[in-house]
Amino acid sequence: MHVVGKLAEASADDGPFAGHATGLTRRALFDCARGTVHHSLVHFELAAGGRIERHMHAFEEALYVLSGSLAVDVAGAREELGPDDYLWIELGVPHAIEGGPATWLEVSAPNPGARFEDTVFTDGRGAAPELPYRRGHFDLADLPEPSEAILAGAGANVGGASVRLLVDPELGASQLILMALQYVPGGGIKEHDHAFEEGFFFVAGEIEAVLDGETHTLGPGDYFWSGVGGTHELANRSDAPVRWLETQAPQPPSRHQFRYLGDWQELVAS
Repeated sequence: MHVVGKLAEASADDGPFAGHATGLTRRALFDCARGTVHHSLVHFELAAGGRIERHMHAFEEALYVLSGSLAVDVAGAREELGPDDYLWIELGVPHAIEGGPATWLEVSAPNPGARFEDTVFTDGRGAAPELPYRRGHFDLADLPEPSEAILAGAGANVGGASVRLLVDPELGASQLILMALQYVPGGGIKEHDHAFEEGFFFVAGEIEAVLDGETHTLGPGDYFWSGVGGTHELANRSDAPVRWLETQAPQPPSRHQFRYLGDWQELVAS
């Protein structure tokens, strides 16, 4: 199962922020209403002088700023964020957002249960964990040299790829992964699936993606989500690098993170 789309065609709604935000445009790219089980990805745009009131969530979240600037008041601190800054916030930690103009992505996990009010606006203290949030910054120079060895055990299934983990257990997250990837021309990964969901938001270049046997050409502002057991294959057939932000939830297991269809077919035939 998969979802594929374009940011420019995604419908806007207030979601849980109705009556609690000014200058905000919210576009859910994928969430439980669109078939996901474990996590959601939402694109936000805040006009100059906009604000989201103080609130907390029944999930972990990670913000990645795509453009502009915003300020997040969280855990007694004020974090000023600009392009390619990111911020992970623990479940139940109140925070408010203001500034703009700015655009950013928010990935969250787990999806709320049927009886959970997943976003609550509050003046209360909320949770006070030892590690309420962490921030970081991504730079293209942080990407390692393209390699066939970015994934343990990938063998000839991956080529010309660079990856940088952003939000992961080392940063404090327990429910989700956020990373930046780039494939050089000719780079790609062969058909495979996972025991976890994955989401992709493309920021530069062009990719050919084969999702459950369907071929799509995707570029900046395009996205897709692949469910557990959904197969996908990626190839950079252009003459320039392609780069995207990728999400995973739940966090990958210690073994058998990838199942490559070609490897399995060879094993069956041996």
